[in-house]
Amino acid sequence: MAAAGQHALAQSNATTTIYGEVATPAGATVVLQNLDTGTQRTLTPDASGRYVANSMPPGRYALRVLRNGVVQESREVEAVVGSGAEVNFGAAAAQGQTVVVRAARTVIDVSSTNNGVVFTAKELKALPVANDVASVVQLTPGVARGTNSQYGNAPSIGGSGQSENAFYVNGFPVTNILTQVGASELPFGAISNMQVLSGGYGAEFGRSTGGVVNITTKSGGNDFHAGGKLSTIPASLRGAPQNTYYPNTGTHADTDGKLLYWNQDNRTTSKVAGLYGSGPIIKNKLFAFIGLERTKTSSESIAATTDASAVSLKSGWSTGDTTTDRGLVKLDFNLTEDHHFEYTKLYDRTEVFSRAYGFDYTTLAHNNVPATAGETTVNCCGAAAAPGANIDVFKYTGYLTDNLTVTAVYGKSRTHHTRTPSGYDPALAQVSTGITVQVPTLNYPVPQTVTGNLVDPSSRDSQKGKRLDIEYRLGDHSLRGGIDRIDVDSKVGFMLAGGYRWTYRKAADPARAINGAFETPAQGGGYGTQGYYVSRDYYSNLANPTSEQSAQYLQDHWQITPRVLLDLGLRREQFTNYTSTGDAFISQRNMIAPRLGVTWDYAGDGSVKLFANAGRYHLPVPSNLSSNMAAPFTSTSEYFTYTGVDQVTGAPTGLHAISKPYSANNAYGQSRDAREVTAIGLKPLSQDEMSLGFEKAFNKQLVVGASVLYRRMNDTNDDTCDQRPIDAWAARNHVDASHWSGFQCAIINPGRDNALWINFNDGKGLQRVDISAAEWGDPKPDRTYKALNLFAEHPLSNGWYGKVTYTLSALKGNMEGQTDTIGGGDVGLTVSDDHKELMYNAYGYLPGDHRHAIKAYGFVQLTPEWNVGANLSLISGAPRNCIGELPADLKWSGDYGAAYFYCNGKPTPRGSQGRLPWQATLDLNAAYMPRFAKGLSLKVDVFNVFDRQTVQRYNETREDGGGAIARSYLQVTSRTAPRSVRLTAEYEF
Repeated sequence: MAAAGQHALAQSNATTTIYGEVATPAGATVVLQNLDTGTQRTLTPDASGRYVANSMPPGRYALRVLRNGVVQESREVEAVVGSGAEVNFGAAAAQGQTVVVRAARTVIDVSSTNNGVVFTAKELKALPVANDVASVVQLTPGVARGTNSQYGNAPSIGGSGQSENAFYVNGFPVTNILTQVGASELPFGAISNMQVLSGGYGAEFGRSTGGVVNITTKSGGNDFHAGGKLSTIPASLRGAPQNTYYPNTGTHADTDGKLLYWNQDNRTTSKVAGLYGSGPIIKNKLFAFIGLERTKTSSESIAATTDASAVSLKSGWSTGDTTTDRGLVKLDFNLTEDHHFEYTKLYDRTEVFSRAYGFDYTTLAHNNVPATAGETTVNCCGAAAAPGANIDVFKYTGYLTDNLTVTAVYGKSRTHHTRTPSGYDPALAQVSTGITVQVPTLNYPVPQTVTGNLVDPSSRDSQKGKRLDIEYRLGDHSLRGGIDRIDVDSKVGFMLAGGYRWTYRKAADPARAINGAFETPAQGGGYGTQGYYVSRDYYSNLANPTSEQSAQYLQDHWQITPRVLLDLGLRREQFTNYTSTGDAFISQRNMIAPRLGVTWDYAGDGSVKLFANAGRYHLPVPSNLSSNMAAPFTSTSEYFTYTGVDQVTGAPTGLHAISKPYSANNAYGQSRDAREVTAIGLKPLSQDEMSLGFEKAFNKQLVVGASVLYRRMNDTNDDTCDQRPIDAWAARNHVDASHWSGFQCAIINPGRDNALWINFNDGKGLQRVDISAAEWGDPKPDRTYKALNLFAEHPLSNGWYGKVTYTLSALKGNMEGQTDTIGGGDVGLTVSDDHKELMYNAYGYLPGDHRHAIKAYGFVQLTPEWNVGANLSLISGAPRNCIGELPADLKWSGDYGAAYFYCNGKPTPRGSQGRLPWQATLDLNAAYMPRFAKGLSLKVDVFNVFDRQTVQRYNETREDGGGAIARSYLQVTSRTAPRSVRLTAEYEF
């Protein structure tokens, strides 16, 4: 009988567990030694011969059974993150014989109830896959590419939205702090293990209703290792992107079928240089690993359409140079064999330098004439899906006894966001002027070349995370519990370039009062007597959103029979979001998330595993929501007359104020009352899931499995901006709303009764407004994901590895989640529930629905010098929609135009307009490792071998706001990336 069926394992998804049995335990000890660091841990088997080593760092281990100081049996095993490695010692140990066996990774891990996969560094190096985390995640069954390109390549896992995943590096969260979309990345060559959990994870993990991506990095050992790589994807070996044409609408003869964007001259070249080194600082005690990577990308692309104005065509060709620097430092210190310390430094920074030049559609060529100064910009550190970061993580692991382990983690992360246009002088105010508003005898210079808004230079994110876990093994129970807390502090927003703007104006009647002014221009004197005046405009929406996320959990891994492991978990979470003034506007407390998992070692020898799990999962509100809903906002203008213009700065001189700062929308920098921002007792976004499956190992060369997964959204948070139910309440309750400035939107639970605090400015202060679900008119959120997953795998042996998966799934509902494909917008603020008409006909197959998905990947060592690999993806197309205007009988003053599931006045339910084409991509690679240059590897990867540039998305908005078919209806907006070739030279010693 396999030892797996006799152990209660406190399996952590952030480390690994090594377990087994010794046939004759009397007088025996088991010594585990990390083969890279020499670190040892000594365990004494219990009376039945069982031993368990929890919270071990992933890596290669030698295990030895000793009696009286003599080694009697030895085995080696590779243990990976989030899995259990089983090593058993037989009767040979009792007979005084010495046996050495090299053990492979367990074919089936019967100690885990999770749904997911683990990729090792060796597999990541051998497979033809882009060197980023999101691309590796795509290999996992049930994972689809995100439906909204606004969020980059952030994945959708198990039908979830792009903001519903959690990412960890060495146990510390690295998910985008502000939006929860994407994560900070590390040098790809620094990854040791990458675990992708697509469901069923225990109470240890939370803050995710999609998946968990858990990465452990490489560490140093007693041997010195160093190496480097050079990689390039040259433009000359890329396929030419297809041009974009106007769709054939049948109603626009002047544009139907004609060229819109000339894309085929778009070019991109990227180059990567990496250096890696590791080794001992103090042998057997202190180790270091350092990884550095720099990626430089140069691109040229069309930036204007064929019908662009002459002014736009002067900047119709865009070039960009992007530099991404990523670094990782990992230090490991073994104070003793029972006390281990780690330090991880992660650095991720991206800078973009872009320029604009003219483009001529008659010759289809760009010139070398730069666009007006100020078109050139530098962007640093902070796209939605590439947040960047500067992270420090400290970790302690203490093996206090054979049965008691303590783990503590503390980390902090900082990210800065800036956008600095070329030639920008932050001390120089903008000047807005035109010939019709200028005094004829004066000259009006415009020295500030940058106009509009810029990211506020103080924008940044910071995060502090603390976590404590305790594991204790008690008979058939292995108990694990812990607490954690994350504190997020951000500054985010925009301000006018130069700080403010001088806007020159002219009044038709100098003697007529201006709105907000206490004097007329004529009374102000100077050129005001002729109607000329100027305003000093300020605009700023800098917010300082903060949030606290804390959780406590208990997990009991209970070996109820020798073959059945029951995993009982309970998680309690608290999420609090604060306004810029420190007032809590979302406080979600005591959220209980039960988790249940079970595995059955059916045959008792680890060859057949049956498993099931169920649980509830909660998702916090991203902190960027408060920067939109509960942040101070300034938009004021102060009016002056003037007597002259400074010929250096363009600013007016001889000023005489004729008003105080005035805001037409009452935006004087004050924050909203936190109590008015959200519904009273707001429930969090939550999801329930259940899964059932089995795995069978026919032998060490073939493993097959099947599983079913069901997920259902219970509630979500979204904003509503519909004032009609509030007006009706005020009328019913005889409230004087004549002085009320109006409803500014609030966060509610769609489909439920919601109560709001509202100040009607009637002298009575805040009043509670109770509105039923029927009065709001929004349906209860509905999102269900059903999937059948099948796989067949050939574990790495005999020189090759391969895996084939098939997923049959259905994703239906009326709500995508915190992100919205159709309306776009900010995370957590979708268009869907702004008012009830937006949800008419909204139920159907969601944009992330792909009925069939076949994924196959693997690699083979043809000879000692040659390896080849392949990655095949066949994904059925997503559903299509038709978005248009409300029928005449439903139109109202606050409707959004063409934003509804109606076309030509008729209902067009979500997903009812057919399907996009299948996506089929094949990636191949070949690596040559010459015998005459040991450590050298030359590799070529070809992505999208057949250059199939399949349509991934159309413009689904049919109507143009005037009742006619829009020129862009069914215009292609996204295609599969063209074929590209990556050439890599790598050397290790």
